[in-house]
Amino acid sequence: MARAVVGKGRIAGVKVWDVPLPFLLTLLLIVVAGLTTLFSASGGKGYFYRQLIWNFVGLAFMFGVSLLDLRRVERYCHFIYLIAISLLFTVLVMGRVAHGAQRWIHLGPLGVQPSELAKLALVLALARVLVLQKGDFSLRDLWKPGVLVGLPFVFTLLQPDLGTALILLGITGTLVLVKGVGKRTLATLVALFLIFGAVGGPFVWGHLKDYQKRRIEAFINPQAMAKDAGYHVLQSQTAIGSGRIWGKGFQKGSQARLEFLPEEHTDFIFSVFAEERGFVGVVFLLGLYFFLVFFALSVAVEARDAYSFFVVVGVATIYALHFVVNVGMTMGLLPVVGVPLPLMSYGGSSLVTTYLGAGLILAAYRRRTG
Repeated sequence: MARAVVGKGRIAGVKVWDVPLPFLLTLLLIVVAGLTTLFSASGGKGYFYRQLIWNFVGLAFMFGVSLLDLRRVERYCHFIYLIAISLLFTVLVMGRVAHGAQRWIHLGPLGVQPSELAKLALVLALARVLVLQKGDFSLRDLWKPGVLVGLPFVFTLLQPDLGTALILLGITGTLVLVKGVGKRTLATLVALFLIFGAVGGPFVWGHLKDYQKRRIEAFINPQAMAKDAGYHVLQSQTAIGSGRIWGKGFQKGSQARLEFLPEEHTDFIFSVFAEERGFVGVVFLLGLYFFLVFFALSVAVEARDAYSFFVVVGVATIYALHFVVNVGMTMGLLPVVGVPLPLMSYGGSSLVTTYLGAGLILAAYRRRTG
């Protein structure tokens, strides 16, 4: 039995070195880009060193998760989901408040953001529902994924964390569409969405926080709110534009160095990178993220079982949504909603969650059928 767990060149029945080097190299390049940009943005302060440590922690988690058989994970997916829901509820009861939001739990010296972990927990639980679903989803069937996303969505929205709440909806919608939705059901959902937007829009607007309203108003007309919520976007656009073709160079970006750019180490780290590396660097970074998503989808296609397929597609969706939303808000194409850039933005919870997702991709890769 011991040999089945640890054998020559094998752990848990899989080859230790059966890993895709292009995928790992892509991760490494993004991490290096993130660390160098963070060092520049923070002036070499504690952010950089803490992020470096979290990268090593995340890599260890990634390797450990990559040894798992996702078919065994499937047995405990709802237990993992319930733990995530419990943590989200705990945040509302005794979470730490920072910058007007209650999103963190203190575990000794560490601060954990459960909403980040809830994304993966939702994917694991939702994948199980999709496997059990026979045929396309009808309106009657949608209550199952609706309930799964409903709890974390509400708890996250109450923190408040609108960006993560919308990401949770995006993950669920994407996976349900991948599974299949009947034409009539899809048409009904689109009609209901339009009706809700027209009728419920004023109600939703009335219950938004003041800062959330200002962010939406700043998205529509940032110039009119240049000294308020529009300041972030205008400074970010200035940073991105000033990078031109080749960029200003390492630690030579004026927007971050002179502290014109707010939250330069978290939400707007892409702006710092664009100012220092220019258009060429941005295109290269876009290519790296595109490859991450493309590789994940290629692994999903070769997955041994349906559960692994949906889990990997879910992780790819998380990566894609985070990248699109973060870059979109830094360029003024989307409202500022506080969504981090995977592997680059400062934050232990976000970083470790990204590595855990990579571990799930590698777990499916190790046991692929192709």
